[in-house]
Amino acid sequence: MGRYRTIYTENQNGDGYEAEKNKTEKIRLRRKLIAGVSCMLIIGIAVQSRFAVKAVKRMVREQAETALVDKAEAVADMLDKETAAFFQYAEMLAHSPAFTDRSIPNSKKAKIVYEQIAFNDAIRGIVFCGMDGHGFINSGERVSALNEEWFRAAASGKHFVSELTVFSSINTVSFIFAVPIYMGDKIAGVLSMIVSSDFFSKKIKPITAGHTGYCSVLGSTGIIIADRDQHFVENKYNIISEAAADESLASFKVFIETALTGQTGVGYYTFMDLPCIAAYSTMQTTGWTVVLNAPELELTGAAKKFTSMVVVTSVLFLVVAITIVGVAIRKII
Repeated sequence: MGRYRTIYTENQNGDGYEAEKNKTEKIRLRRKLIAGVSCMLIIGIAVQSRFAVKAVKRMVREQAETALVDKAEAVADMLDKETAAFFQYAEMLAHSPAFTDRSIPNSKKAKIVYEQIAFNDAIRGIVFCGMDGHGFINSGERVSALNEEWFRAAASGKHFVSELTVFSSINTVSFIFAVPIYMGDKIAGVLSMIVSSDFFSKKIKPITAGHTGYCSVLGSTGIIIADRDQHFVENKYNIISEAAADESLASFKVFIETALTGQTGVGYYTFMDLPCIAAYSTMQTTGWTVVLNAPELELTGAAKKFTSMVVVTSVLFLVVAITIVGVAIRKII
């Protein structure tokens, strides 16, 4: 009897050991399966999320670039129309009888016409010149313009608008619009209008991009023609010269040099450690460049929000998926 008890006890102990061993193996197998499936889920979700984020970033950036370029082109077109309208105004004045009336002394012609437009605050003065390059400003002061670019252009029958310059008689930074004066089919002289330096700045001041982005107009050498900060305009601030003197503005300098090539496009640069995006377009009437810029984040912020949303959603989905997988594996094994 004792012998049978001993054998039974030994069999019991053997069965318990096997059961415990099987249980341990099952737990180990479950953990391996859960770990393996979890790794596959993590890799799969991470890869898909990365592709989704990249695709959205690309789409948002392309939309921002397109919108910015379209706006820059629209601004350039608007300024072209404003410039053309001002030339039409100058042409109308050039047809004033005072300029072709031989009985009126040349010294008084500009004054007579200026009195008709004194209400226009943008016009600081006007100059009448004969074909010899000598003439008078509306104040009666004699001027010699024979070697001036604006005179030579208008005397050859062209419309001309200068970049910012200091007219000797006015002694303030101004634009000069010049048109030919015709007597019949023949050019009899030149009318030039001295226009306030904020003429173009006022027209672009309301234009924005994003929350803090703004518009500027640059001359052929990088001088600021128009800006929301009139200080840069009045001091004939040259962006290229200033950027060349500061190594931290290297990417900005490259962008401006590209923008001044006469094309339409978009570019990226860093200004004072702030990543920026800017579009540029060329005015047809003057050859000047319209630049519309903004901090990159303001125009592509939607991509950052989407990235955050994808991360949160992916983590939640991963937690739920791993939980479901764990429960399923426990039921199976």
